[in-house]
Amino acid sequence: MPNPDQTDPPQPRRPAPHVAIANHKGGVGKTGTAQGIITAAAEAGHRVLAVDMDAQGNLTRRLRALVPEAPEDRAAASLASVLQNPALGEIARILVPCGYSDQTYRDRITIAPAHLDQELLSLTAGTAASEKRLLRAMQGVVDDFDLIVIDCPPNLLSHQIDMAWSAADVLILPCEPGYDSVEAARRIHERVDRDRHTLNPDLAVAGIVVNRYRPNLKIHQQREQDILNIRGTEHVCPERIHELVALKNQEELAQPLRADRTDGKKAADQFQSVYAWMNQQIKTVMEKTG
Repeated sequence: MPNPDQTDPPQPRRPAPHVAIANHKGGVGKTGTAQGIITAAAEAGHRVLAVDMDAQGNLTRRLRALVPEAPEDRAAASLASVLQNPALGEIARILVPCGYSDQTYRDRITIAPAHLDQELLSLTAGTAASEKRLLRAMQGVVDDFDLIVIDCPPNLLSHQIDMAWSAADVLILPCEPGYDSVEAARRIHERVDRDRHTLNPDLAVAGIVVNRYRPNLKIHQQREQDILNIRGTEHVCPERIHELVALKNQEELAQPLRADRTDGKKAADQFQSVYAWMNQQIKTVMEKTG
């Protein structure tokens, strides 16, 4: 008989999923989607590491990352410095908290900030295993988090993309219901299918989030169907992110959606639904890949 005083040994903590937010086309709300998912995760009580792999640094600004005030000090305190030739876990030396006033976000969101000098990393792309630098820099450090979100530049073939995707388990694709955006999402799928074996054999597209959707527009309905046709209905988040004032204010004012007094609650609730769907998709995808 089992001993009633005996307790089960603690189960090993499941590694935090590494999610890259990507689309080949710029201006589709990629960083806004990353921002919405990150804040939704924090609201759900999860600790998030936001990795800004876009040299423009939009996610860094929008999360109000507490970076050095002096411009000359910012490159050394960013991924531009870390990714030149990182030691194991070196990303830890540049991590900073979110600067939102609400303690919920400050306590649960940590940022690896970007800098324009990240563009120069392409000069080192030919060195051995250079695409693994982000993965190397994060090793061990990510154990303290529940979710890793990597915001990617709007590229398809670049050294920053290779580093981001090599460090990711899955991709989430924000996609506007417009022709160019849909075709860009197709190209992401094609590159993952084509290069997975050389870049990251376990990488998969977890799904697409339809962004800036206006349900009354016939063209949006048509493009929505085009998005569903890429890989099927189950591949697309059922929650459509509508074009709301709060989403624009999130971007312009660098604030969480719930801070907005127009339709912030509606927008934030939509991202809670996106986050729940994303977690289920990640679980499904990672079970398939083993």
